[in-house]
Amino acid sequence: MELVQIKGDTWYLDGAEHIPLIRLEGGGCILLDSGHGFEGADLAASLDRAGLRPLGVFCSHAHRDHAGNNAFLRERYGAWICLPFGEAALSANLPMYKSVYTSYSPRKLNASIGHILGPVDQTVAFGEEHVTFCGVPLQVVHTPGHTPDHICTITPDGVLYTADALMDGEELAKARLPYHAFHEEARRSMEKLRRVSCACYVAAHRGVGTDLVSLVNGNLAMLDRLCGVLLELAEEPMSLDQLCLAYYRRMRLMTSHVEKAALYSGNIQVMTEYLVDMGQMNVLIREGLRYFQRL
Repeated sequence: MELVQIKGDTWYLDGAEHIPLIRLEGGGCILLDSGHGFEGADLAASLDRAGLRPLGVFCSHAHRDHAGNNAFLRERYGAWICLPFGEAALSANLPMYKSVYTSYSPRKLNASIGHILGPVDQTVAFGEEHVTFCGVPLQVVHTPGHTPDHICTITPDGVLYTADALMDGEELAKARLPYHAFHEEARRSMEKLRRVSCACYVAAHRGVGTDLVSLVNGNLAMLDRLCGVLLELAEEPMSLDQLCLAYYRRMRLMTSHVEKAALYSGNIQVMTEYLVDMGQMNVLIREGLRYFQRL
């Protein structure tokens, strides 16, 4: 992984996603997330090559592409792990995680994310905006929506790490499905980020820039565009499975992968629920089954 400077002591490792870190005196560092589990060896080699020892991981949320190497870094370097309180609760064990990620069967879910489950050393409380982690003062912006207790972090250099609250670059331009557990909440968090003061931002997926307002606008426009596609398809009453299939065909999201199919259908359900709540889609019950139709 290439180590790239953003500003001052704030850098990022360019892996499957951007993994920000804060360099400290004496060769220590703090990672903001730890990437995918399959990147562990590459991550460790990159840190060792740069003469950096991770003292801790200040993690934005409990997804496998952001918390995937937490346990590995704890075992290899003795790194401390911090998660938002809600994310730490969800990832404490499989039943807790399954309570939110209902599209997956328990054993499939455990095979996918079992390595991120377990205890943490520190948590960020609900509403807590200033946290000291491994001796470093960090500013926290609470941005639920992508996950129940997702956070963004501002480093001492004034760099905002948006994690998965916002996408950038090709990830944003080519988005075919929004990956939010709570659509309306995600939009509120995006609007909140519009008002954040920072020197620049780094998005996990994937970019670095200074125009945060334009990034927020682009993400909101993406959500509007994809919701518009779903509404257009629901001209006649459709079950959720029918709606998913129509959306897959329109957006070329066809897959034979069990995990991806569960992910896609879950996110389409979230979009559908949002459109129902916004009064743009109606729910009809026929023989005990739900059908959705645009209004």
